[in-house]
Amino acid sequence: MDVPRSIKIKAERIKTGNDSITTTSQGYDDDNDDIIETQIVHFQRHGQGYHNLLSDYTRELGGTFGIDDTDPAVNPFVKPEIQDSPLTQKGRHEATLQRSKASALKPGVVVVSPLHRAIQTALISFRDQYNDGIPFVAHEGCREQLGLLMCNKALPLSQTKIDFPKIDFDLVTHGEEDHLWNPYKREGPVDEANRAYEFMTGFLMERPEKEISVVCHSAWLFSLCNAVMDCDGDEELESWFDTGEIRSMKITYRATAAAKL
Repeated sequence: MDVPRSIKIKAERIKTGNDSITTTSQGYDDDNDDIIETQIVHFQRHGQGYHNLLSDYTRELGGTFGIDDTDPAVNPFVKPEIQDSPLTQKGRHEATLQRSKASALKPGVVVVSPLHRAIQTALISFRDQYNDGIPFVAHEGCREQLGLLMCNKALPLSQTKIDFPKIDFDLVTHGEEDHLWNPYKREGPVDEANRAYEFMTGFLMERPEKEISVVCHSAWLFSLCNAVMDCDGDEELESWFDTGEIRSMKITYRATAAAKL
């Protein structure tokens, strides 16, 4: 998606371990752009949710459906029973399997989507950071694609605060009825990319921490890595995240030439 933006975001895959971080790309050479900020960001997709399980079962039983079909008898993603779907036991296990990898990371803050499956994943995978008092902050900007799909409609904020009392929800605005979620259509690709760009440049870039974890969702991450950030054709970064998967990246924010005029 070639959209002119005042800040370019470059992502480089990195390897972590043994208290060291190593980039795997050749870097970013563009003398016309100025570096604003660099950060290490560990992105994680949530573990398997009940909406993923229902989708898998529907297909295993020979069912087919369109993602925009509004009939809950056909499309499992619009069933009202899976609103803000939580993790399955398999999803909890997937998050647990990532704990050893996550424990070696040193984020100064863990940013989470306010949807339950993302919060649950973060609290399992990043349990050591939680126990050490690292703040967990919820933000709407990294929520999954908004609209139509009931699995992506947030439960009332008051209920979520009760379920997760130690999460900082001060930046969450969806309220009791989730006014951000459109019951008639899914968020379009441009709107989703713009929301991800605003999250990166308007929130994450402004954080004081140099190392951050973000626990969120697959479609949002795919948009981020293919329509917002320049991943320099790295197929490992641009591919769909597996459930529970963590990818660590060096993120460089640069002002474009147009922004300096």
